[in-house]
Amino acid sequence: MLFSITSIVDYLGLCIALWLAFYLLARGFPSSITLRTVVVLLAISTFFFSAFVNLRMQVPGATNMRAVLLVVALSTLHDLTNKLLPESIQKKNAVFVYALYILGWVTIGLLFATRGVFANETGNILFVGRMNRGLIYVLYAVFQVLVDLGILNNFRLGAKLGIGTQNRYFLIAALLAIGTTVYGVLALALSPPMPRVIQDALMLGSIVLLGLSVARHQTLIERRTTLQDFPVSFLATLGLSAVFAILAWIWSGSAVIVALITALAILTHAVYDLSREFLDRLQRHEDSQFRRQLRTLEHRAPQDQPLQDLLHEGLVLLCQLIGASGGFIAVRESETFTVAATHHSLDISREFPSAELTCDELYQPHTDTLKDITWIAPVFEENDQVAVIGVQVPRAKNKYSTDDLDLLGEVADHLGGLVHPQAARPGGTGRRKGEDPGDLSQAADLRASSEELITTLVTNPDPEFVKLVEDGLRNLSDIVTLGGSPLAKVLEIRDETEIERGKVLQKRLKQAIEVLKPEKPRPPEPLPREWYSYAVLHDAYIEDVPNREIMARLYISEGTFNRSRRHALRGVARYLLEENRKT
Repeated sequence: MLFSITSIVDYLGLCIALWLAFYLLARGFPSSITLRTVVVLLAISTFFFSAFVNLRMQVPGATNMRAVLLVVALSTLHDLTNKLLPESIQKKNAVFVYALYILGWVTIGLLFATRGVFANETGNILFVGRMNRGLIYVLYAVFQVLVDLGILNNFRLGAKLGIGTQNRYFLIAALLAIGTTVYGVLALALSPPMPRVIQDALMLGSIVLLGLSVARHQTLIERRTTLQDFPVSFLATLGLSAVFAILAWIWSGSAVIVALITALAILTHAVYDLSREFLDRLQRHEDSQFRRQLRTLEHRAPQDQPLQDLLHEGLVLLCQLIGASGGFIAVRESETFTVAATHHSLDISREFPSAELTCDELYQPHTDTLKDITWIAPVFEENDQVAVIGVQVPRAKNKYSTDDLDLLGEVADHLGGLVHPQAARPGGTGRRKGEDPGDLSQAADLRASSEELITTLVTNPDPEFVKLVEDGLRNLSDIVTLGGSPLAKVLEIRDETEIERGKVLQKRLKQAIEVLKPEKPRPPEPLPREWYSYAVLHDAYIEDVPNREIMARLYISEGTFNRSRRHALRGVARYLLEENRKT
């Protein structure tokens, strides 16, 4: 009976500690608290593996190795509890932390160098090992006592500074760890052998609480993961590992093989998870660098930057954002379109007949001259097409997503104000009559248009947030549903009741729709393009007009309506995010 219980405790300790180590590393790297926790968990998982194997296959010196692993775990745990304190206290405790590390490494060196440290090691599989009296015994005992006192002192200082409540789970985990050392000391002092399962069970409880504490710390303090992710990952990884363990037992009938297969299964899934997390973070880092470039361009764009340079930089950043391998911007000049900016695409100054690039909405060209171009987006100003944006095939995917194409169309909508002074109106001379290139009002318009273009790129909202905005608009008249919606939580609306939160969110959504409204009075139908975004949302969600009727009012196709609607939703989402940052 004692053998079975000890086996179960050691096996569970191996599985849980190993999974926790890699899970927390993937979610929390490079947090100093997480890294120290990972060291503790890896040491304890190896301890449990050795203890489990020792029940069936005794290896000389294995008890020494487990003692070494406990020294590593305890010294690191003490350092971890010190990291929970303010930096000023950490610096004061640094000497004691380093001294414990040094004492620990000296103890480890003696444990490796000395044979016969534990009495009656052979045959003792269910009881706590007894050390022979000597220098190692004294150092090992002094080390454990100092570690226990240091951990308790760290939590005492934390409680004194008023941070004890948030660390209470760490405290319970530490007390269980201290309980293992106290039990070990008692086992050495008392004459009847004491079962090892109690010490192992205390250690198992300690690592479970330590893992939960760090996951909670990552969620509430470091904002790295979510508590919902924790049980899902736990059940998925250990559930699949259990399947491998059952198959290993059926195949071999060896408990040692089962432990090895289980450990390998957990390691396999953990390494995959770790690799995926690393790649996600690398992508987020590259995206952060890209956003930094966008913000730099945002600050520089309104200055006296040549139009061609501005178009080129905006085109390059657009291609990076949607993952295009190349693209171009062609400006209309009388009866031709001339390439004014390019990125790994068509040559500058290349001309196309106006009929070849004239279009009403996004389309995929199928001509020999544009065979490398995947999508063309028209650029309008006052209902006249003044330019086009073309993009080549995506770099790392089969096709562009709907969000990519929406952003392409949105950028095209903001580009008209930039290129209009350079573009010729149909049948015109290239400039509006009486228009002076050096006119201050034209320069102001150019700066405003460039600000709109770069803002579109910089504040491109996350698709998930846009979906929340869309759901909020669908429930615009239901303030109770709005008050309990995820959008209210994301926008940090903290009024006491759901009804109050719903009223606040309803007001914000209506304000966001009104921001899309052009300054001029609403003209008679059919409405010009500049009114599309406002009309599709205002008429649908405030006036409750059916989509078919809105399309009839605007004289547009279903495809144009859907693109205008997505464009408008992104505009509302962008406004809500910007306003939320201000508050």
